[in-house]
Amino acid sequence: MWKGVRGLPVVLMVAWNLASCGPTARKAATPVPEEEQVVSAALKTLYMAASAEAPQSPAQQKIILRMADEASNGKELLLAMRAAVGAFPPGAGSMEASAERSMRSVVTSKMIDCGTLDQMVGYASQYPVAPESSRMFVQRMFELGGRSSDPRVWYRIRLTASRLKVADLEQQALARGDELAAR
Repeated sequence: MWKGVRGLPVVLMVAWNLASCGPTARKAATPVPEEEQVVSAALKTLYMAASAEAPQSPAQQKIILRMADEASNGKELLLAMRAAVGAFPPGAGSMEASAERSMRSVVTSKMIDCGTLDQMVGYASQYPVAPESSRMFVQRMFELGGRSSDPRVWYRIRLTASRLKVADLEQQALARGDELAAR
């Protein structure tokens, strides 16, 4: 009887691992291609509402924060960031600065989860990425570029890593790009 029970933890671990590799885990591994991403009607409505509010008003900022929360793909995240340009005044009080940091943090985190490589490169070139997120951001780019044999992809990752000041990953991306270019 004990022989059958001894194998139970192994069976449970295998079942758990298989369950964790379901559609949700695969979705995080490969984002929806950009051409298949759609900006939802709800996000378009929020974008229009934000543009109708007084510039830099708390109401406008609240709508932009909501856009960031509701965005579910790279196109929507970039739209939320576009709406945020100029909405948070530079040198603002601690509440506005905190709201802007919160919005950028949400968007960066979601971009890491569901952005394509091109969207991530574009995002990092247009908007600041917090230093505490930079390494994870570039590591995700490595995952997305891992299947590419195009050296230009790796040189773009290197440029982004340089911009985000992640020197070791910058060197790794350069080495990978040089290796692929030599083939």
